[in-house]
Amino acid sequence: MRLWPVIAKELKQLVRDPRSLLMNVAMPLLVMLMFGAGYGGRQTRAIPVAVANLDPQGDLSWELIDYIFQAPGIEPGCYVNSEEEAVELVRRGEVYGAIIIPEHFTEDLKAGRKVYVKVVVDAAAPFAPTIINSAVTNALYHLQVSIAEDYGTVAVVMEQETVYGPSITTMEGFTPITMGLLLYLVPMTLISLSLCRERERGTYEQLIMAPISRWDIVGGKFAAYTILSMANMFGTLGVAILVFNVRVRGPLVDLVAFSLLFLVCSLSLGMLISVVSKNQLQALGTSIFLFIPSLLFAGIISPVEYISPAVRYAITYTSPMYYFLRGFRAIMLKGYTLLDVWQECLALAIMTVVFFSSAVVLLKMKLG
Repeated sequence: MRLWPVIAKELKQLVRDPRSLLMNVAMPLLVMLMFGAGYGGRQTRAIPVAVANLDPQGDLSWELIDYIFQAPGIEPGCYVNSEEEAVELVRRGEVYGAIIIPEHFTEDLKAGRKVYVKVVVDAAAPFAPTIINSAVTNALYHLQVSIAEDYGTVAVVMEQETVYGPSITTMEGFTPITMGLLLYLVPMTLISLSLCRERERGTYEQLIMAPISRWDIVGGKFAAYTILSMANMFGTLGVAILVFNVRVRGPLVDLVAFSLLFLVCSLSLGMLISVVSKNQLQALGTSIFLFIPSLLFAGIISPVEYISPAVRYAITYTSPMYYFLRGFRAIMLKGYTLLDVWQECLALAIMTVVFFSSAVVLLKMKLG
């Protein structure tokens, strides 16, 4: 068959490039191992919730709390003595939500009066409102069934409030994720191919023979791709705001500046990939391989509290995407400023310096 020579040629080329072969063969296995290490095991992981039980002497209030925290996915982060204190914890981001059980909760239930349980959630946090509301709704059902025989039919109603709202649309909720993907994967991949393309076309020799330094080479390519990526960034933000009516609650200038910092960090990482890769296939594979942990462990598909502590400290807290999502959501959805997200800015700035400096140091000003 004429097909077999082509197959044999491609396999031989892969074998001759061990790094590319390792990347293509080992990547699926490593991804599954990372996913299992992050989300597998029997350890129960949950997001913290504040509880304000204003009926501390009532037996039914504590029974309701027991039912609530039997649900998977949430845990009591702290118990407080007032509604105001619980809501403030949500505003500060120390917990994802607050459950407030009113005064005379047990007395009103036993007397057959309707009672309200208030749930305050951080609407800017993805996943959290659904997880908390589901747990409370399920607990209210079990409580009413439990006490129906003793006190007859009772009505316990969940009253929901949000902070950083009052409502956040689906488009607004997904905008931070969309911007993160566009400002991370695309620029990093594009610039990672730049030096490899020069080597494969045979123009790298002319470049290093020119009277310029390695700083000039890295800086020049970096600046060119920064300009291109900034145009894409402004276009994407403009479409989101003008076409889809996405609201930016914080200063728009701060949101753009923070996005630019993340973009520079992504380009710096891509430049480092380009320096250490021998060909475009290696650069592309490395870019995708580094992107996958960000997709799995940066808070895109689940709260980071669901990730095992070991993976969280090894991957999540070292991922630029994690800090971008935290800062972008805070500015866009909560109305924060750059000063309020200084920790995220500092983390991205440090990573940028490390990636860019490493790219300059590792660039070889000779062939081979």
